Amino acid sequence: MKEVLEGKIPEINLSKSSVKVEDIDIETFENYIGGKGLAVKYLYENLKPKIDPFDEKNILIFAIGPLTGTPAPCSGKAVLVSKSPLTNTIFDSYCGGYFGFAMRRSGYYLIAIKGRSNSPCYVYIENENVEILDANEIWYKNNFETQDILKRKHGKDSQIASIGIAGVNKVRFANVIHDRHRAFGRGGLGAIMGSKNLKAVVIKGNKRIKIFDKQKFRETCKYAYELLRMQTVRLQKYGTPNIVKILNEEKALPTRNFQKSYFENADKISGETLSKYHIGSYACFSCNIRCGKIIKVEDIVTYSLEYETVFSFGSNLEIDDIKTIALANNLCNDLGLDTISTGVTIACFIEACEKGIFKYDIKFGDNKSVLKLIEEIAYRKNIGNELAEGVKRFASKYGIDFAMEIKGLELPGYDARGVYGYSLAIATSNRGGCHLRAPIYIDELLNKTLNRFEKKNKAKEVIYKQNLNAALDSLILCKFTVRAFDETIYSKLLKYCTGLNIDEKKFLEIGNKIFHLEREFNRREGIDERYDYLPKRFLYEKNSGGYVTDLEILDEYYKLRKLKTK
Repeated sequence: MKEVLEGKIPEINLSKSSVKVEDIDIETFENYIGGKGLAVKYLYENLKPKIDPFDEKNILIFAIGPLTGTPAPCSGKAVLVSKSPLTNTIFDSYCGGYFGFAMRRSGYYLIAIKGRSNSPCYVYIENENVEILDANEIWYKNNFETQDILKRKHGKDSQIASIGIAGVNKVRFANVIHDRHRAFGRGGLGAIMGSKNLKAVVIKGNKRIKIFDKQKFRETCKYAYELLRMQTVRLQKYGTPNIVKILNEEKALPTRNFQKSYFENADKISGETLSKYHIGSYACFSCNIRCGKIIKVEDIVTYSLEYETVFSFGSNLEIDDIKTIALANNLCNDLGLDTISTGVTIACFIEACEKGIFKYDIKFGDNKSVLKLIEEIAYRKNIGNELAEGVKRFASKYGIDFAMEIKGLELPGYDARGVYGYSLAIATSNRGGCHLRAPIYIDELLNKTLNRFEKKNKAKEVIYKQNLNAALDSLILCKFTVRAFDETIYSKLLKYCTGLNIDEKKFLEIGNKIFHLEREFNRREGIDERYDYLPKRFLYEKNSGGYVTDLEILDEYYKLRKLKTK
């Protein structure tokens, strides 16, 4: 088992231009599994409280799990963890593709980046070789050109995570982009890279990945792949926009800055309609879903046009033109902006303009002005400079009470009104308004295995899903696997891959421990249970279905969680 779990942690200090490498012990895997758990533990123990996220003392952590890069289904992801400049919470962000695979092949489970370089730099890693190289030539270039240059320099097999001008300008919701169109998204961790004068991390390796019990692991993987194939048929065919029509029918598709939850022209931006423009599909490492779709609209080709982007620049801005949404997607990926936060922040601004708070020539459905605003945000020009601070700071400055955020994180594309489990899940998410820490919306809105209007047992279910997903994010496997797997399959994959005897119960216990460690990190930053809230709009304004929501089950949740509240 020790041989299988061999891995190292390089600590890269940009201020000192130094690298220190440490070993990881088996006890760490037994207690935190890897991935998110490992990174959260590291940040909690090594970052002093109350540090400004842009301070050079903040730490940026890339991490992978023990299943990363193996034949396990959907095992190509890596996680990026730091203190967020958008929310001031601990923040974890995941990216598919091949960056995680390359990191595993290099022999590193966690890469900690500290300090701030005196001049633009990038980190180059190839097996044991870790270098800090000059990035002056590429500092002001955007992601597409930056990655092309670095690929030419270091080879096509190198995997790159970089920032565009949004990260350089420390836009608080700047992403880190991999493979031109995949993102370590949300929370502004690209701005942390910008604050460190770090343009990119380039990584490749050729170390063999060892498996504890090859035969049983292979058998479990085969069974898991078949389960996944059967449970993701629509996802395989249409990609993530497959849920547009379903949510619209449920009156849960955010529209017009969440003023409505039904979009009259939803069919024009649905997965079914988008499929007419598909020219190809692609997958992350070790994935049989192939949810990535290549879309061509006239002369515009875009990759990873995900549901969240379709909602954010589509229904929520009342835009039904696919070409505009594709252009917005390409712009955000190249500039390095989070598509959810960008679209939701723009939606809030447009509503403010329509209510006379600002005199700016823009309205819902205004394609050209939206594209212009995206660039102004990335370059911090004109009103874009204020929008670049995120919707919470922007709204607070001008006394706006219709900012759609929780803990400062702009909300994803699911209207929570009349969906009581999901309402609780996003309110209590440790990183802010997020649907992926306990994706109960799948059961309430998509599969309808849970009654969306029922409150009984929802607190218990949310806690289960939070614990399960915290452990899953430590393996790390893609979130889509939760549609087919439970803790039994995850624990078997872990056992046969590594030899770690972590059964279903312990798997969930580790997830619970990680959740509480995140919450303790936030609490020492001053972000306690008072920040478990919902936007005012959800509580008092009926949506298109005539629903509102509440947090009546929050006290039950706290009691079950054994959280001490003031």
